[in-house]
Amino acid sequence: MNNLRWTMCVRLVEAGAVVAVAAALVGSALAAPRAATRLSVRSSHFGMTVFGPNGKVVYAFGADRGSTSHCYGVCAKAWPPVLTGAAPLAGAGVEAKLLGTTKRSDGTLQVTYGGHPLYYYSADPVGKIMCQHANMHGGLWLIVKPNGQPNMAKGKMM
Repeated sequence: MNNLRWTMCVRLVEAGAVVAVAAALVGSALAAPRAATRLSVRSSHFGMTVFGPNGKVVYAFGADRGSTSHCYGVCAKAWPPVLTGAAPLAGAGVEAKLLGTTKRSDGTLQVTYGGHPLYYYSADPVGKIMCQHANMHGGLWLIVKPNGQPNMAKGKMM
């Protein structure tokens, strides 16, 4: 009986270790993509606009200076940075010479375009632009034009 209990205990510990390792791997995969992120340009009701590989529009943050991100904590939960695991790739309509990266405080690489760190808005559905020209977290959030400049078109939060 003791032998059976010991075997079951060992198997439970082994199973727990496997689950912990799997969770850590999934967590790190979500936090920092291992592959290069590909941006593309698509048409939107604000004109031609840069989108991430997930089909969501990307934004530039007015509080950022140069290629340094100033969006962390609560800001980064609402506006997750566009991360990459390698040099970002230019998809249709994207100018490769405008692509770059900046290192975040946690060591992850954030994609830049035209020198601007890029973000998603967490509540944007795929293909929709919900927060163009929104003033949140200490700065203005603007979608990005194919030439790398923020689009100053007035939007409305939907």
